[in-house]
Amino acid sequence: MRRALAIDIGGRTTKLALVSADGAMESVTSVPTPAPAVEPFLERVFAAAAGFSGFEGIGISVAGFVNDDRTAMFYNPNISWLEGFALKQAFEQRFGARTVLDADSNAAALAEYRLGVGRGARRFLSLVIGTGVGGGMIIDGELARIAHGGLGDIGHVIVNPFGRACDSGCRGCAEAEISAGAIEARGRGISVRELIERANAGDCEAASVFAEAGQLLGVAIASQAVILFPDVVAVAGGVAEAGEFLIAPARDAFRELTGPFYGDHVNIAKAELGWQAPLVGAALPLFA
Repeated sequence: MRRALAIDIGGRTTKLALVSADGAMESVTSVPTPAPAVEPFLERVFAAAAGFSGFEGIGISVAGFVNDDRTAMFYNPNISWLEGFALKQAFEQRFGARTVLDADSNAAALAEYRLGVGRGARRFLSLVIGTGVGGGMIIDGELARIAHGGLGDIGHVIVNPFGRACDSGCRGCAEAEISAGAIEARGRGISVRELIERANAGDCEAASVFAEAGQLLGVAIASQAVILFPDVVAVAGGVAEAGEFLIAPARDAFRELTGPFYGDHVNIAKAELGWQAPLVGAALPLFA
């Protein structure tokens, strides 16, 4: 069986796994992302990657914008110390394996389009909600590369005018209002993971945190739908593990805000691959 080493670099954690062409994953592990500089981060990831064998290439997804030749991430204020560093070259030199790099939003879109809720969609929009909020789109089987190698930065669409500020300097955008940090702020500092556990256990206060975030997510999707005209919208990333606590309010807000021509045909769903989507999607180009 052909396998690739997949690496997903997020703002909080970096995940690694062996991934096959059908999306099956083995030996998932993670290391913390935050670092004072590139070198200690790389050594941490290199050490974790050294524990894997039997892969024919390395696929890397990274939060932020990727340059045109897809060799480096060039903008993400959450991991600014990694900006401009030649990630692709570093892994090729260390492991002697073909390496591909793309934005995590593109990777998630590709994985869900091929293996998840996007199968059969003509205009498929994927949103990834974690430390930041990003999005990727596939139209007629091809990734949309409109700006900076992808769809642009639709995570900064305004959902609450003059609301919270994000690290990029925007105010009231989706990233400022529904990212993991924003949800934890609403949840009085409780982690997203624990809030999900509490909501599943029947905690109404935890559920209300996701209901508020879900409503704002619906606002974001409504604003995007009138421009992008998706037929399927998938919500991926760690925050999406809240499931219907997040997605149901998003659907309700979307239907309330969007006219029939723009919204009646749109299916909004949790990504089938969930948090795994950027990790699986990082590896899929190696099997083309």
